[in-house]
Amino acid sequence: MYIRVSEIPGGGLDVFASRGKASILRVLEGMDPAPLRELRLLDADLLLTVEKGDLWIEGSFEARGEGFCDRCSDPVTLRLGKAFQTILTPKSRDRAPAASVELHEEDLDVGYYDGSGVDTNDILWEQVALEIPLKVVCSEACRGICPVCGKNRNLEACSCVAGDAPGPFEILKSLKGKKE
Repeated sequence: MYIRVSEIPGGGLDVFASRGKASILRVLEGMDPAPLRELRLLDADLLLTVEKGDLWIEGSFEARGEGFCDRCSDPVTLRLGKAFQTILTPKSRDRAPAASVELHEEDLDVGYYDGSGVDTNDILWEQVALEIPLKVVCSEACRGICPVCGKNRNLEACSCVAGDAPGPFEILKSLKGKKE
């Protein structure tokens, strides 16, 4: 949804109240949810206000993702969500030379928008992508799959010793022996 800054009233624009809550389900279409298999936005709120040309964005979202555990390969359903705030400044605004600017913690929530407006889907995509975990696990206590016998150690114990598994370079040891 592209929103022109000129369309935002003085009191702010509640994007989903004005555009309809039904549009939330389509916001993440086309987004690559990796390492998750599927990701759906369940709820979102986005309030845009303009102050001296800067676009102030306050929002929150709730999403559900489905994938497979990186340790044991069991199916996993994750709930993602957070509240966020960010400021977008027009790219055309004069900026101080980079050598004379000192960044503070609050400056990390500042971005830029090009032209006369912003795409709200891009804002939500960024916030959702920041919440997607790098590794998907069914639980922090997941013991994974035994590298020797292949059993899921969460379901059944195995008597394998960690040193029993052939390493990925075992074939190289045999080649070295043939050469000598």
